[in-house]
Amino acid sequence: MPIKLEQCDLLGRQEKLCHFFTTVEGGCSNGNYSTFNLGAYCGDLPENVQTNRDILCKELRISRDKLIVPREIHKDGIFIIEKSYFDKSEEERTIAISESDALITSMVGVCIGVTTADCVPVLLYAPDTKIIAAVHAGWRGIACEIVPKAIATFEQMGAKREEIIACTGPCISVDAYQVGEELINGFSEIFSKEELSQICINTQDGIHANIRLAVNIQLKNAHIAQQNISIHPGCTFSDIRYFSARRQSIHSGRLLSGIMMEE
Repeated sequence: MPIKLEQCDLLGRQEKLCHFFTTVEGGCSNGNYSTFNLGAYCGDLPENVQTNRDILCKELRISRDKLIVPREIHKDGIFIIEKSYFDKSEEERTIAISESDALITSMVGVCIGVTTADCVPVLLYAPDTKIIAAVHAGWRGIACEIVPKAIATFEQMGAKREEIIACTGPCISVDAYQVGEELINGFSEIFSKEELSQICINTQDGIHANIRLAVNIQLKNAHIAQQNISIHPGCTFSDIRYFSARRQSIHSGRLLSGIMMEE
């Protein structure tokens, strides 16, 4: 079965820009990782992950070392990929991005991505200054404000907020995402009462959180223009085209959301 990649219209209209959100289709993994698992830290066989990433790289027409994926730890670490990164050994490169939940680069021909299985993947692009980012925004990352911090890093690198385009990928929907006090307490520190009332909804079976909306609010609060924001409607929990840790357990496959400026 060939792999199937999804895109968003906003980024799809940009010249010399490649971006994608993977699905479960294609690849060689089995069980809860079936079949196109791209996560290296979720329990799948390393050789299967390697084969799946090789398949993706062939589709993207890049060498394996030009696909860069961190080990996300649900915090606010941001790593900028520069030429010096490729001067390191493979082990040194792995260590360098081992605690990053966002990658940023201005290099052409380098695909950066993040893996998710319910969290919100966010792709950023500044077309005038030619900067891209892939951000992993679970609820802890949202509470750490990783998305606004990535945007601030863009600004430090010379980008203007009014040029930045932001697209999210598939994530868990509010209906499927029942949460506890830890999330509510974390969100109450960064969102206003009005915003929190929109994000956290009381239902008959408890409180549910809309992390897709939470990211959208953070993008707006970071002064990203509404016309430059695209929010993917797909739910990882209810749609079997996607992996979901909540549906399948943490020992499940991971989707990969990636972005690359082409030669």
